[in-house]
Amino acid sequence: MDHFMIGVILLLGINLISRLVNEKATGKLEQDKKAALVDLFSKNRIYTFGIIIGIIVLLVLNQKLKFIDFWIAYSIYIVSVLCLIIVSNYSSYKKLKENDFPEEYIKSYLISTSLRFIGIVIFFAFIKF
Repeated sequence: MDHFMIGVILLLGINLISRLVNEKATGKLEQDKKAALVDLFSKNRIYTFGIIIGIIVLLVLNQKLKFIDFWIAYSIYIVSVLCLIIVSNYSSYKKLKENDFPEEYIKSYLISTSLRFIGIVIFFAFIKF
């Protein structure tokens, strides 16, 4: 099995775990809180996904066109994704706290979100090496 397939399998596995954590936590919420989640995060998901796509596109373009050394670009990629995780999770934490979501749900949500981003980092680590 090559590195790409290992990366894909790990990415899918981590995303599955992330979804299970999130679904379990969401299942424990009251109906009004479930509806509030859609309103709270619908715009953020689009922006976050766009930023991730942008970071990945820049990394791939750099790998093809060799603007800067791969290791510098890869380090920038990792730092960018980690910053995105931190900013996204902090913003989510604030929104959930402001809207009186249970602490148990907030913790599960942050774990789930972090797992998805970490899956992306691991995927790109495997496809390069």
